Amino acid sequence: MKLKVKTIFCIILLISFIACKEDNIEGDLTAIPYKPDNYVVNLPSHFPPLSTPQDNPLTSQGIQLGRHLFYDPILSADSSMSCASCHLPEFAFTDANATSLGIDGLPGTRSSMSLINVGFVQSGLFWDGRAKTLEDQAILPVEDPIELHNTWPDVVNKLRSHAVYPRMFREAFGIRNTSEITKELAAKAIAQFERIIISKDSKFDRIQQGKDFYTDLELIGQGLYFDNDPDLPDAECGHCHNTPLATSDDFFNNGITQSSTLEGFRTLVVVK
Repeated sequence: MKLKVKTIFCIILLISFIACKEDNIEGDLTAIPYKPDNYVVNLPSHFPPLSTPQDNPLTSQGIQLGRHLFYDPILSADSSMSCASCHLPEFAFTDANATSLGIDGLPGTRSSMSLINVGFVQSGLFWDGRAKTLEDQAILPVEDPIELHNTWPDVVNKLRSHAVYPRMFREAFGIRNTSEITKELAAKAIAQFERIIISKDSKFDRIQQGKDFYTDLELIGQGLYFDNDPDLPDAECGHCHNTPLATSDDFFNNGITQSSTLEGFRTLVVVK
């Protein structure tokens, strides 16, 4: 009798071990090659250096993953909206609305910011500067109750069980198992994609490089904008929107709302 019990116990233990081993193999990604390609951004000579953290270098695989995540509604609770829903390329990566709508049709308190040249920002992101890096910024919209209204645990579970994303995370970050997919890695990928949204071949940029010329009317506008023509009045544009990126990378109160600090601005509800 004891022998039978021991035999049955050993069989059960063996089955359990095999089941655990098979579960582990199911999430194993090590058979997929991990050979990331460094992505080189060739910037015009008049541009500042791109702000890229050491722990998130640009790679072709990371950017590709970030692009997929940026355009994928999988990040929202009901799979109806993506980052690109409010950051549309045809509107300079904004949505052209005074306040952006979330997945429940509720208006937010701000308009969506343009993402063009956002990788050069040093002073903080969002209208109130609360996110210091693109990696920090990419985390927040997912769990914002008005924006994507989801939770990161839900997003991560969907990414881990997805048919394509585990391979992409492996190729981008070298993870060994689907269990290593995290919100931090997703945010890093999105940040990589956002860093290469660069406007470097506009007519203005070509002129800065001596490759193009202003028309007579454009030259008058340039004098008004930058106040560099004594015969023209100052249009007060270039004080904040200056070269080479058309921004001073700072925060200003333009008088629309009453707030003396960024902290105070965070609590204001700005509606149309």
